[in-house]
Amino acid sequence: MHTHTFTIPVYKESPYLEQCIQSLLQQTVKSYIIITTSTPTVFTQNLAQKYGIAYFVNNSEKKDITSNWNFALSKVTTAYATIAHQDDIYMATYTETTMAAIKGSKHVLIAFTNYTELVHNQLRRFSLNALIKNCLLFPFYITRNVKSTFLKKLVLLFGDPICCPSVTFNLQALPGFNFSSRYSCVIDWYAWYGLANKQGSFVYINKKLMSHRIHTDSETTQHINNGRRKQEELELFEMMWGKRAAKFISRVYAIGHKDNVI
Repeated sequence: MHTHTFTIPVYKESPYLEQCIQSLLQQTVKSYIIITTSTPTVFTQNLAQKYGIAYFVNNSEKKDITSNWNFALSKVTTAYATIAHQDDIYMATYTETTMAAIKGSKHVLIAFTNYTELVHNQLRRFSLNALIKNCLLFPFYITRNVKSTFLKKLVLLFGDPICCPSVTFNLQALPGFNFSSRYSCVIDWYAWYGLANKQGSFVYINKKLMSHRIHTDSETTQHINNGRRKQEELELFEMMWGKRAAKFISRVYAIGHKDNVI
Protein backbone atom coordinates (compact mmCIF):
# COMPACT_ATOMS: atom_id res chain seq x y z
CA MET A 1 0.00 0.00 0.00
CA HIS A 2 1.32 3.42 -0.93
CA THR A 3 1.29 6.25 1.62
CA HIS A 4 1.66 9.10 -0.89
CA THR A 5 -0.44 10.39 -3.80
CA PHE A 6 0.34 12.69 -6.70
CA THR A 7 -2.90 14.46 -7.56
CA ILE A 8 -2.87 16.39 -10.86
CA PRO A 9 -5.53 19.11 -11.22
CA VAL A 10 -5.73 19.38 -15.01
CA TYR A 11 -7.01 22.48 -16.80
CA LYS A 12 -8.17 21.95 -20.38
CA GLU A 13 -5.45 20.38 -22.57
CA SER A 14 -1.81 20.80 -21.57
CA PRO A 15 0.80 19.75 -24.15
CA TYR A 16 3.11 18.97 -21.23
CA LEU A 17 0.74 16.75 -19.25
CA GLU A 18 2.09 13.45 -20.58
CA GLN A 19 5.65 14.45 -19.64
CA CYS A 20 4.45 15.20 -16.13
CA ILE A 21 2.68 11.83 -15.86
CA GLN A 22 5.71 9.96 -17.14
CA SER A 23 7.97 11.64 -14.57
CA LEU A 24 5.60 10.55 -11.79
CA LEU A 25 5.50 6.98 -13.06
CA GLN A 26 9.31 6.86 -13.07
CA GLN A 27 9.67 7.58 -9.36
CA THR A 28 12.02 5.25 -7.47
CA VAL A 29 9.39 4.99 -4.73
CA LYS A 30 5.92 4.52 -6.18
CA SER A 31 2.87 6.62 -5.33
CA TYR A 32 -0.76 6.63 -6.33
CA ILE A 33 -1.42 9.00 -9.21
CA ILE A 34 -4.80 10.58 -9.89
CA ILE A 35 -6.10 13.20 -12.31
CA THR A 36 -8.83 15.66 -11.42
CA THR A 37 -10.39 18.29 -13.64
CA SER A 38 -13.28 20.72 -13.95
CA THR A 39 -12.68 21.01 -17.71
CA PRO A 40 -12.90 17.41 -18.92
CA THR A 41 -11.59 16.64 -22.40
CA VAL A 42 -11.17 13.50 -24.47
CA PHE A 43 -7.43 14.28 -24.59
CA THR A 44 -7.04 14.13 -20.80
CA GLN A 45 -9.33 11.13 -20.40
CA ASN A 46 -7.35 9.22 -23.04
CA LEU A 47 -4.08 9.93 -21.20
CA ALA A 48 -5.63 8.70 -17.95
CA GLN A 49 -6.76 5.49 -19.66
CA LYS A 50 -3.39 5.04 -21.40
CA TYR A 51 -1.50 5.09 -18.09
CA GLY A 52 -4.17 3.49 -15.89
CA ILE A 53 -4.70 6.61 -13.80
CA ALA A 54 -7.89 7.30 -11.84
CA TYR A 55 -9.79 10.23 -13.38
CA PHE A 56 -12.22 12.45 -11.45
CA VAL A 57 -14.39 15.28 -12.80
CA ASN A 58 -15.23 18.23 -10.59
CA ASN A 59 -18.85 19.10 -11.41
CA SER A 60 -19.20 21.95 -8.93
CA GLU A 61 -20.35 25.33 -10.20
CA LYS A 62 -17.04 26.93 -9.22
CA LYS A 63 -14.32 26.40 -11.82
CA ASP A 64 -11.52 28.51 -10.33
CA ILE A 65 -8.07 27.32 -9.30
CA THR A 66 -8.98 27.19 -5.60
CA SER A 67 -11.92 24.89 -6.25
CA ASN A 68 -9.76 22.72 -8.49
CA TRP A 69 -6.95 22.37 -5.95
CA ASN A 70 -9.34 21.63 -3.11
CA PHE A 71 -11.13 19.03 -5.23
CA ALA A 72 -7.76 17.49 -6.14
CA LEU A 73 -6.89 17.06 -2.45
CA SER A 74 -10.38 15.79 -1.59
CA LYS A 75 -9.81 12.72 -3.79
CA VAL A 76 -6.64 11.71 -1.95
CA THR A 77 -6.97 8.73 0.39
CA THR A 78 -3.34 8.49 1.54
CA ALA A 79 -1.63 10.24 4.45
CA TYR A 80 0.57 12.35 2.17
CA ALA A 81 -0.15 14.20 -1.06
CA THR A 82 1.52 16.42 -3.63
CA ILE A 83 -0.43 18.64 -6.00
CA ALA A 84 1.50 17.98 -9.19
CA HIS A 85 1.13 20.84 -11.66
CA GLN A 86 0.30 19.59 -15.13
CA ASP A 87 3.20 21.37 -16.87
CA ASP A 88 5.95 20.38 -14.45
CA ILE A 89 8.44 17.52 -14.28
CA TYR A 90 9.55 15.60 -11.19
CA MET A 91 12.98 14.06 -10.72
CA ALA A 92 12.91 10.27 -10.21
CA THR A 93 13.95 10.56 -6.54
CA TYR A 94 11.40 13.24 -5.56
CA THR A 95 9.09 10.90 -3.63
CA GLU A 96 11.87 8.81 -2.12
CA THR A 97 13.77 11.84 -0.84
CA THR A 98 10.73 13.74 0.38
CA MET A 99 9.18 10.82 2.23
CA ALA A 100 12.53 10.01 3.88
CA ALA A 101 12.78 13.62 5.09
CA ILE A 102 9.23 13.53 6.46
CA LYS A 103 9.77 10.24 8.27
CA GLY A 104 13.03 11.55 9.70
CA SER A 105 11.31 14.60 11.21
CA LYS A 106 8.61 14.94 13.83
CA HIS A 107 5.25 16.68 13.50
CA VAL A 108 5.66 17.71 9.85
CA LEU A 109 2.92 19.84 8.28
CA ILE A 110 4.47 20.27 4.86
CA ALA A 111 7.75 19.34 3.19
CA PHE A 112 9.02 21.11 0.09
CA THR A 113 12.04 20.97 -2.17
CA ASN A 114 14.27 23.19 -4.25
CA TYR A 115 13.59 23.27 -7.98
CA THR A 116 14.80 24.31 -11.40
CA GLU A 117 12.96 26.43 -13.94
CA LEU A 118 12.11 25.38 -17.47
CA VAL A 119 11.34 28.05 -20.04
CA HIS A 120 9.24 25.93 -22.36
CA ASN A 121 11.70 22.98 -22.65
CA GLN A 122 14.96 24.77 -21.88
CA LEU A 123 16.56 24.70 -18.44
CA ARG A 124 17.09 28.25 -17.16
CA ARG A 125 20.66 28.80 -16.03
CA PHE A 126 19.97 31.83 -13.83
CA SER A 127 16.78 33.18 -12.32
CA LEU A 128 16.55 36.33 -10.24
CA ASN A 129 13.21 35.12 -8.95
CA ALA A 130 14.74 31.84 -7.72
CA LEU A 131 17.69 33.70 -6.18
CA ILE A 132 15.37 35.96 -4.18
CA LYS A 133 13.37 32.97 -2.98
CA ASN A 134 16.51 31.10 -1.94
CA CYS A 135 17.56 34.10 0.14
CA LEU A 136 14.16 34.18 1.87
CA LEU A 137 14.65 30.58 2.98
CA PHE A 138 17.71 31.41 5.11
CA PRO A 139 16.38 29.84 8.38
CA PHE A 140 16.30 26.48 6.61
CA TYR A 141 20.02 26.65 5.94
CA ILE A 142 20.52 26.33 9.70
CA THR A 143 18.01 23.49 10.12
CA ARG A 144 15.82 21.94 7.46
CA ASN A 145 13.09 21.29 10.03
CA VAL A 146 11.63 24.59 11.22
CA LYS A 147 9.08 24.32 14.05
CA SER A 148 9.02 27.88 15.36
CA THR A 149 5.92 29.87 14.36
CA PHE A 150 8.05 33.00 14.25
CA LEU A 151 10.57 31.48 11.83
CA LYS A 152 7.91 29.85 9.67
CA LYS A 153 6.27 33.25 9.27
CA LEU A 154 9.59 35.03 8.84
CA VAL A 155 10.39 33.22 5.59
CA LEU A 156 7.00 34.37 4.23
CA LEU A 157 7.07 38.02 5.28
CA PHE A 158 8.98 39.26 2.25
CA GLY A 159 7.48 36.96 -0.39
CA ASP A 160 6.61 33.37 -1.13
CA PRO A 161 9.74 31.20 -1.39
CA ILE A 162 7.85 27.90 -1.24
CA CYS A 163 7.31 26.36 -4.66
CA CYS A 164 3.77 24.98 -4.51
CA PRO A 165 4.19 21.97 -6.85
CA SER A 166 7.20 20.87 -4.79
CA VAL A 167 5.13 20.67 -1.60
CA THR A 168 4.05 17.42 0.03
CA PHE A 169 1.22 17.78 2.54
CA ASN A 170 0.92 15.69 5.67
CA LEU A 171 -2.86 15.37 5.52
CA GLN A 172 -2.96 13.50 8.84
CA ALA A 173 -1.71 16.66 10.55
CA LEU A 174 -4.02 18.89 8.46
CA PRO A 175 -7.57 17.54 8.87
CA GLY A 176 -10.04 19.60 6.89
CA PHE A 177 -7.33 21.66 5.17
CA ASN A 178 -8.54 23.75 2.25
CA PHE A 179 -7.11 26.57 0.19
CA SER A 180 -8.99 29.83 0.71
CA SER A 181 -11.10 31.32 -2.10
CA ARG A 182 -10.07 34.79 -0.95
CA TYR A 183 -7.36 34.97 -3.64
CA SER A 184 -6.83 33.59 -7.13
CA CYS A 185 -3.04 34.08 -7.55
CA VAL A 186 -1.44 33.93 -4.11
CA ILE A 187 -3.62 31.18 -2.69
CA ASP A 188 -0.59 29.02 -1.88
CA TRP A 189 1.32 31.84 -0.15
CA TYR A 190 -1.78 32.70 1.90
CA ALA A 191 -2.12 29.00 2.80
CA TRP A 192 1.50 28.68 3.98
CA TYR A 193 1.06 31.79 6.14
CA GLY A 194 -2.02 30.21 7.75
CA LEU A 195 -0.23 26.89 8.27
CA ALA A 196 2.67 28.71 9.94
CA ASN A 197 0.34 29.36 12.88
CA LYS A 198 -0.24 25.67 13.44
CA GLN A 199 1.83 23.45 15.70
CA GLY A 200 4.17 21.43 13.55
CA SER A 201 7.12 21.94 11.27
CA PHE A 202 7.94 22.99 7.73
CA VAL A 203 10.67 20.80 6.22
CA TYR A 204 12.86 22.05 3.38
CA ILE A 205 14.85 19.68 1.18
CA ASN A 206 17.55 21.73 -0.53
CA LYS A 207 17.74 19.51 -3.59
CA LYS A 208 16.39 20.37 -7.02
CA LEU A 209 13.90 17.55 -7.26
CA MET A 210 11.47 19.05 -9.75
CA SER A 211 11.37 21.42 -12.71
CA HIS A 212 8.77 24.17 -12.76
CA ARG A 213 7.80 25.17 -16.28
CA ILE A 214 7.30 28.80 -17.31
CA HIS A 215 5.46 29.45 -20.56
CA THR A 216 3.14 31.99 -22.15
CA ASP A 217 -0.06 30.04 -21.47
CA SER A 218 0.61 29.39 -17.78
CA GLU A 219 -1.75 30.90 -15.26
CA THR A 220 1.17 32.57 -13.45
CA THR A 221 2.28 34.39 -16.61
CA GLN A 222 -1.27 35.50 -17.37
CA HIS A 223 -1.84 36.85 -13.86
CA ILE A 224 1.42 38.81 -14.02
CA ASN A 225 0.53 40.26 -17.41
CA ASN A 226 -2.94 41.39 -16.32
CA GLY A 227 -1.70 42.86 -13.01
CA ARG A 228 -3.76 40.53 -10.85
CA ARG A 229 -0.78 38.92 -9.17
CA LYS A 230 0.84 42.23 -8.23
CA GLN A 231 -2.43 43.44 -6.70
CA GLU A 232 -2.93 40.31 -4.61
CA GLU A 233 0.68 40.33 -3.45
CA LEU A 234 0.23 43.93 -2.31
CA GLU A 235 -2.87 42.94 -0.32
CA LEU A 236 -0.96 40.16 1.39
CA PHE A 237 1.96 42.43 2.22
CA GLU A 238 -0.51 44.97 3.65
CA MET A 239 -1.96 42.25 5.88
CA MET A 240 1.54 41.45 7.19
CA TRP A 241 3.16 44.90 7.24
CA GLY A 242 0.50 47.61 6.92
CA LYS A 243 -0.06 49.80 3.86
CA ARG A 244 2.98 52.08 4.07
CA ALA A 245 5.66 49.38 4.27
CA ALA A 246 3.74 47.05 1.95
CA LYS A 247 4.05 49.36 -1.06
CA PHE A 248 7.84 49.40 -0.88
CA ILE A 249 8.23 45.66 -0.20
CA SER A 250 5.79 44.84 -2.99
CA ARG A 251 7.73 46.91 -5.53
CA VAL A 252 11.01 45.19 -4.63
CA TYR A 253 9.49 41.70 -4.67
CA ALA A 254 7.81 42.35 -8.03
CA ILE A 255 11.24 42.75 -9.67
CA GLY A 256 11.42 38.98 -9.76
CA HIS A 257 8.25 38.81 -11.87
CA LYS A 258 10.31 39.60 -14.98
CA ASP A 259 11.60 36.02 -14.92
CA ASN A 260 8.02 34.71 -15.23
CA VAL A 261 7.07 36.81 -18.23
CA ILE A 262 7.84 35.19 -21.57
